[in-house]
Amino acid sequence: MRLLDIAEHSLMSVYYVGIASSFHDPSISIVGPDGSILLAESTERPLQYKRAIGCPADLYVWFQKYIETYCEKDAEIVLANGWSQRYQRLNKLSGLLGRRSRRSIEMSTGRLQKTLLKDYVSAWLSRSQYKAVDQFGDNAVFTFKRDFGKNIRDFRHFDHHLSHAAMACWGSGYDEATCMVVDGYGEVGSIRYFDYADGEVDPLDEQRGAESLGLFYSWWATVLCGFDPLRGEEWKVMGLAPYGKVIDEVYGLLQTVLKVDGLHLRYASMDHLNEVLAKLEKFALLPGSPPMDAADLARTFQEIYSDWMTELLQNLADSTKSRNLVLCGGCGLNSAFNGRIVPETSFESLYVPSAPGDDGVSVGAALLAYREDHPDWKPAKEMQTPYLGSRVSTSTLEQLETLAQVPNCVKLTDSIFEVTARLLSEGLLVGWCRGRAEFGPRALGNRSILADPRKAEMKEKINAMVKFREAYRPFAPSVLTEHAEAYFEHYQESPYMEKTLKVRPGMRDGIAGVVHVDGTARLQTVRKDWNPDYYRLIEAFHQLTEVPILLNTSFNIMGKPIIHSVEDALGMFYTTGLDVLVIEDYLITKQPVSWLNP
Repeated sequence: MRLLDIAEHSLMSVYYVGIASSFHDPSISIVGPDGSILLAESTERPLQYKRAIGCPADLYVWFQKYIETYCEKDAEIVLANGWSQRYQRLNKLSGLLGRRSRRSIEMSTGRLQKTLLKDYVSAWLSRSQYKAVDQFGDNAVFTFKRDFGKNIRDFRHFDHHLSHAAMACWGSGYDEATCMVVDGYGEVGSIRYFDYADGEVDPLDEQRGAESLGLFYSWWATVLCGFDPLRGEEWKVMGLAPYGKVIDEVYGLLQTVLKVDGLHLRYASMDHLNEVLAKLEKFALLPGSPPMDAADLARTFQEIYSDWMTELLQNLADSTKSRNLVLCGGCGLNSAFNGRIVPETSFESLYVPSAPGDDGVSVGAALLAYREDHPDWKPAKEMQTPYLGSRVSTSTLEQLETLAQVPNCVKLTDSIFEVTARLLSEGLLVGWCRGRAEFGPRALGNRSILADPRKAEMKEKINAMVKFREAYRPFAPSVLTEHAEAYFEHYQESPYMEKTLKVRPGMRDGIAGVVHVDGTARLQTVRKDWNPDYYRLIEAFHQLTEVPILLNTSFNIMGKPIIHSVEDALGMFYTTGLDVLVIEDYLITKQPVSWLNP
């Protein structure tokens, strides 16, 4: 290379593109030349395919769009993956040996394996993961070559659980913490522990082997309760559990399946696992039965899971100095348990990122790649914003407005918050779409369905007429942070809806629409500096009603991802029981509002 070429090469801006290449929940992230996260988006959103199972993250059209939108024209790209080269080599070897072939699925007998999975399930999952990792970067290479006339500068690979931990620790705002990654399975096991201090994420210990709380909850609890883990229906188990009571016989059987040994888990023998599963089948939800029939089973599984996690975490707290806990991996989404951690263990504070599952790995991998080239880089002292996704384009709405094809549509600039708050106070259901989308599975005020939390009937109304889902499913309260302690016991900030807390008894009747049957709520605390627009809306509602809370649920129907485009929003608005749609400064109502003047 000529000296001039070397000089030009060194002056080019470098962007770090992270890809989460698991077979489920793929995502893409972009870290800029200054180390800031410019984009983080799950593949399910643009595809409108829940969890995007089997899809690559770097889809041709979308990858091109992301690069053109967030990267300088002549920039170089480093592509980073959240699976290590060692794992990819072992993955390739397993594929060559036929262990991850289609034939391995066909030849399965259906017996339970030590993984707690039927062998055909294990074979399918293994093959799906093999294909996902094997195609890492293929579309990105093609896109960059074709549309930008050059090659990807570099390819980097990072340990899966380290990528989880980096995303979570560096986004926590903590100076120091203990980190626990717990999921279905990583590269050698399902749990890994890290020490975090002064920007360094250092491994402490790990669970090796098949033992997994994630697989236990997905493929025993979820399946036996009649739900599908591939559709992400673990949520239904958590929502159903408060309606039931512990089945002593089931709890006793589950205690014999797995034991906590310090920071590790130990399974019983294979014969015993098969024996227990056979006994549990009589408690399983029968096909065609209503989900409520599985409430006792759901409660029992949630309790045994919580007890195991509590024991692990207390053992972790006893063996480490930090009282700050960072929790990530797919199990970090169990908000019903997360709210118990601080009251029931020696940890004094908890951080769970907005995307603790495999979609968050793309951010961790991109940041690890950036850190390799900038070893002096330090993460910010405040929590990472979750509003890292795409904005909606209002061009379609503007065209429809010009053609007069959208009745009762007005454009409001400064008054959009006060007008919407009044409509909410009158009992109307609002689809709210403003700003950048949230990264992660939960709507945090930018892609939300909103309602008045004072009315208990709102739960049934939204479930039946908008979400088209089971009546028992709860909704979240979005609460102004300065008022939150007055409503919740053992209050902890919960900016990402990651914790479920007890609502104070004296406050429950006043916000009946967001209080679950057991007196709890999965809250989102809202600060002005985190989300000024959403804060202003809740504050406007507070001025009208003296209640600093809105009912918040994701802007989707059951089985679909959160909306991604104006077209998605309009389609849902006109086919569900929503009364009002807000898209940026546009407000659309199904019925004329007498007091609303354009």
